Amino acid sequence: MNLLLEELVVLQESPGLYGGKDDKYFAKIGKNMISVYETESFSLVDKKSLKAESVVDFSWSPTDPILAFYVPELGGGNQPARVSLVQIPSKEELRQKNLFSVSDCKLYWQSNGDYLAVKVDRYTKTKKSTYTGFELFRIKERDIPIEVLELDNKNDKIIAFAWEPKGHRFAVIHGDNPRPDVSFYSMKTAHNTGRVSKLTTLKGKQANALFWSPSGRYIILAGLKGFNGQLEFYNVDELETMATAEHFTATDVEWDPTGRYVATLVTSVHHEMENGFNIWSFNGKLLYRTLKDHFFQFLWRPRPPSLLSPEKEEEIAKNLKKYSKKYETEDQDVSLQLSEQDREKRRKLKDEWEKWVSEWKRLHEVEKLQRQMLRDGEASDEEEEYEAKEVEVEELLDVSEEVLSFEFGQE
Repeated sequence: MNLLLEELVVLQESPGLYGGKDDKYFAKIGKNMISVYETESFSLVDKKSLKAESVVDFSWSPTDPILAFYVPELGGGNQPARVSLVQIPSKEELRQKNLFSVSDCKLYWQSNGDYLAVKVDRYTKTKKSTYTGFELFRIKERDIPIEVLELDNKNDKIIAFAWEPKGHRFAVIHGDNPRPDVSFYSMKTAHNTGRVSKLTTLKGKQANALFWSPSGRYIILAGLKGFNGQLEFYNVDELETMATAEHFTATDVEWDPTGRYVATLVTSVHHEMENGFNIWSFNGKLLYRTLKDHFFQFLWRPRPPSLLSPEKEEEIAKNLKKYSKKYETEDQDVSLQLSEQDREKRRKLKDEWEKWVSEWKRLHEVEKLQRQMLRDGEASDEEEEYEAKEVEVEELLDVSEEVLSFEFGQE
């Protein structure tokens, strides 16, 4: 048991441990190998490690027990770099792509495991500089086809990359600071030809990080830390900016699980001043702001899994207008019911007021003779019986005497 605990401690220091949505496996990189273990028993799958000479990085699919790993060039470039996809536990290689003149690779899985993007930094012919392209794997399609994507200016530096959650789009920040460009791409086209296509490019944005809403469609282009918290709330469906704002010195952005709200943070980890957080609506309206000294972490409460199947969620999304009309009608009925209740409440209040006024008028009439007797028989209830007169009164307030000296001959 102690040996298992020691092994687990070592594994916790390694990246990309768990594989697939059920976390049936975990893995660690060793010398020229990747060791894959079963979670329940901590036993090595097939009692031997997966051979991968000089492997430097790997990443699990978020939904399936598929391992993607990267091996750099070997033998002075005689043996190309490669990215491989391996099925676990069979260790069958599903797909492999050889890459040449590679400086570095980064692996980005889409949240449903439908796509894998491999960012490849390659040397130019002179090897004095590098340029970047993407290898896009369509995991769920037959034979896992691969597309190569290069930016319009392939010499642009890639600042950030992010897949749309549960979607087919991705965003890239590229270019040079302080105002790089932001481009949006789709793995689908209008004619569903299975080719990657560019949707749009936004020029000169103060952004260095991308934050998709968990429900997709909306994204925040954020300029964190050195960009002083510039925020742009963008609708990717309509390809339009909904709002721009600023949270000065913001260091982090956290969407709530529903995608309705988003928090921007200034934590003590990165900044000592203006610590705290702001809460925004998905379309960029500031709802709440608070400052907190020594503020280190912000977490939204997790949202329970949906009771609907993925197929039902997709069906609802496709027929959203029909459902919207149905619920709008129900909302209108409820609103009318509430309005009627409100009107009835106002009628009751008005009746109570009129009853109260009527009672006081009755008492006033009953006491009329008593008032007349107290006023020596004068009937003074009616305002018309009064006559207003203005009387001016002069009053001497003060008298003072002052003796003045006077000399003859003085002018």
